[in-house]
Amino acid sequence: MASDNINIFTKADLNMETYIRKILLPYLGLSAVLFIAIGVLSRLLPIPDALRVLMFLIPVILLIYAAVYPYVVADSKKISINSRMPFFITYFAVLSTSEMGRSDLIKVLSQDPKLGAIASELKKVHTIVNRLHLSMPEAFRFLARRTPSQMFSDFLDRLAYSLDSGVDLKEYLFQEQQTVMDDYQTFYEGALYDLDIFKEIYESIIISVVFIASFVIIGPIITGMDIGKMGLYAVALILAAEVGILLVIKFRMPEDPIWAESRGVYDPRREKIKRAAIYSAMGVVITALVYLVLIRPRFALPAPFALALTLTPLYYLGHVVDKEEKSIFRKDENFPAFIRSLSSSLAASGASLVLVLKYLSAHDFGSLTEDIQALYRRLAVRVDRDRAWDFFITGTGSWLIGIFSEIFRESLRMGAEPDYVGIVISRNFERLVRLRRKRQQSVASFIGIIYGLTGAFAFALAASFQVAVSISQLFSQMNMELANQYIGDIIHVIPPSGITFLMYMMLTMMVLHSLLSSVVIKLADGGHILGSARYFVILAWIFAVGMYLGQTLMEKMMGLGGGSAEIVAYLLTLAGVVP
Repeated sequence: MASDNINIFTKADLNMETYIRKILLPYLGLSAVLFIAIGVLSRLLPIPDALRVLMFLIPVILLIYAAVYPYVVADSKKISINSRMPFFITYFAVLSTSEMGRSDLIKVLSQDPKLGAIASELKKVHTIVNRLHLSMPEAFRFLARRTPSQMFSDFLDRLAYSLDSGVDLKEYLFQEQQTVMDDYQTFYEGALYDLDIFKEIYESIIISVVFIASFVIIGPIITGMDIGKMGLYAVALILAAEVGILLVIKFRMPEDPIWAESRGVYDPRREKIKRAAIYSAMGVVITALVYLVLIRPRFALPAPFALALTLTPLYYLGHVVDKEEKSIFRKDENFPAFIRSLSSSLAASGASLVLVLKYLSAHDFGSLTEDIQALYRRLAVRVDRDRAWDFFITGTGSWLIGIFSEIFRESLRMGAEPDYVGIVISRNFERLVRLRRKRQQSVASFIGIIYGLTGAFAFALAASFQVAVSISQLFSQMNMELANQYIGDIIHVIPPSGITFLMYMMLTMMVLHSLLSSVVIKLADGGHILGSARYFVILAWIFAVGMYLGQTLMEKMMGLGGGSAEIVAYLLTLAGVVP
């Protein structure tokens, strides 16, 4: 294909000179400075080899990022274009029924911020047609070869062919709706399939991290390595793995947020969330004080349970966000019926929008009824129509309703046919809602996997910790002269300070894993980031229970008792270690 010969800078809208001056050269200079600084520092200070390697990886990562930057930008642009295709094709189709010319139609679309990267692409078409005086089909073919999105490129090629053939734009775009939405569904379901594949990768990564963390705990007993350094390496490894997982989810999932953007009006939902965040933060402080003053002096509560108990008030914040998101989903379910009734009534009666809304506000549209009644009252005042719609969108809280409400409002203002507008919007909206249901099902299974892996992670970590504690206790009870003479080079007893450090390390892992995994869940489902507080608390409790079970069962299996030292000495004698 001709598009294969287009370089990556063109697809990413990057100028070679700008890239070299602002990205490549600064990163090369920074990497060189870091290489020199790390080399000098490693000569002046006794830095461990492992830490030196990690330090040298920083400039290497910067160089790799500078090299792949155009590809990252092009890929992000492709995902942005693909994610906005349903809104673009809907807006394009409904505006085609107005009296605007094709050039003016492209100009309106190119100036609409809700179309994202598609708007910037269409600006090129408008410039080619009006300044270079090429035909519109030629401009569409020119852009099709240079866009990073295959979906958008195919649409532009089909559109150019139809314009050359003299097909009516309105009829063509009405038929094209099905094709574009099918392509978008393939893209969306492909992303969900990638999420399903990633679940397997996620399991492998966590299992590998568990193995390494377990070795970090037991390794110092066998090798005599510094427990502090090993613990820091384990925490750094877990942090790198979890952050990597988070970034993959963030940049591979389609842009389909649940919550509407802020429009500068009073939003009761966000105010409720702010209050919940304040109450949860206060609850954490109060719970911590209650634990320190009342519970800790009376009960020997294990440290993981104490930490999970302190974090529990955050569940209220996550619960409030989850409740609001379920309310938004219910409003999304009722919006297609409302928009169909509104558009068909406008087309049939020829009355004004206010009169039609007055009639519809008496009907039941489920959870959307109160928002429709509030919209009618604000429009009836005739102060600011745009502001009335902003209040309606904010009241629903839905990003999808916000986008399609703007398309409906602007298309009617530009003279589009109401009946046609309602059919197109409701049909495409319903397909997007069905895709969201599939996304929720896929995320639900992902959550189950995270829960299970968290429990296994905690169990294995605590079991390894108990093995280290048990071995240290056993050999510390033996005759020190005998221990130093025969097993001092085989077993290295961890001091009490090292055991305490291991416990703090596991608590750090508990917080990091629970927090980052909960954020991954909300990035996967497109919800409010504060909704991760609910999953954070659940994962913290699962981790605490897993640690308790692992430590308790391993302690019983190790069989700690009064004659343990003698038993171990006898076993060493049988093994030939002690004569």
